[in-house]
Amino acid sequence: MMVVLICTTVATYDEREQTMTRRWGIMGTGIIAHAFADAIRAEGGSVVAVSSATPARAQRFAAAHDIPVAASPHGDLLRHRDVEVVYIATTNERHHLDAHACIAAGVPALVEKPFALHAPAARAVLEAARTAELFVAEAMWTRLQPATQRLHAELTSGVIGEPTAFQASFGVVLNSDPSRRWRSAALGGGALLDLGVYPATLAHDLLGPASRVQATGRLADTGVDLNVAVVAEHERGSATWRCSFIEASGVWATVAGADGHIWIGEPFHHAPSLTVHQRDQPARHLPIEGHELGYRYEVREVHRCLDAGLLESPTLAHADTLAVLETLDEIGAQLGVLRPKLAPITR
Repeated sequence: MMVVLICTTVATYDEREQTMTRRWGIMGTGIIAHAFADAIRAEGGSVVAVSSATPARAQRFAAAHDIPVAASPHGDLLRHRDVEVVYIATTNERHHLDAHACIAAGVPALVEKPFALHAPAARAVLEAARTAELFVAEAMWTRLQPATQRLHAELTSGVIGEPTAFQASFGVVLNSDPSRRWRSAALGGGALLDLGVYPATLAHDLLGPASRVQATGRLADTGVDLNVAVVAEHERGSATWRCSFIEASGVWATVAGADGHIWIGEPFHHAPSLTVHQRDQPARHLPIEGHELGYRYEVREVHRCLDAGLLESPTLAHADTLAVLETLDEIGAQLGVLRPKLAPITR
């Protein structure tokens, strides 16, 4: 049974700098959680609790980052009064469940991508957050990266004309052991949810919602997708992209219009540069400062939204999260990807 504790204060202040210090809890102890803990501190926040499904992992993580509370299971993290906002970095199949737990406890949450395994599960989380009047967002860091912001600025200037075509690849070779998380249907594995969410998101953001998709791919014996190739019609153009755990096809993307194209430097989801190719003009290379700050942009955006009393980030919009998941649902259905059934939500 979840114990809901009401925080009597939601922030502390550094009297010298007069800046607010947000107190975070982290659910999950994987590689990204380690990097995110560093990002929180770099942005002036503090991590006051961490949770894992196993006590030993929580304790090791807490020791590594000097975190006072190591909780297990994950729900126990929400019993601690000091937790003001939670970063959910658990395995994919838990994301929507842990988000519901945070909402039930009255705690805002940043939910690692994929926000949920299915659009209906994501919709239920967002409706619960809206009813509770709590901030929640998907941790789609690409939308906040300086390269993405510069890309939108270049496109708005009309440098290549109206963007109408998008191409991308996210192909990396991972361990083929069937016991690995990314090979497990029960844990929400597969290239589509872990990697394909990036090109699907950028295609959506550049060209609008997808209206029709056609997908081919290969499934593992476990039922998850190993590689996927997609052709999609969008509101303002067309997109072709692929994702793979078994092909080293690179992590690149390009967007084109009638007057040229823009190459997004590898890795495109947090690109170090852009190269603008205008028709009949020499290429213009644009190094991107600040790309090395990584997850700090997400922390910064959550802090900004909480400070402003926002329930939704305009950059990490709920409607966009849902639209991309609906596209991924359609692709998964076409391929016959195995997904776990939605677990019941408990209070």
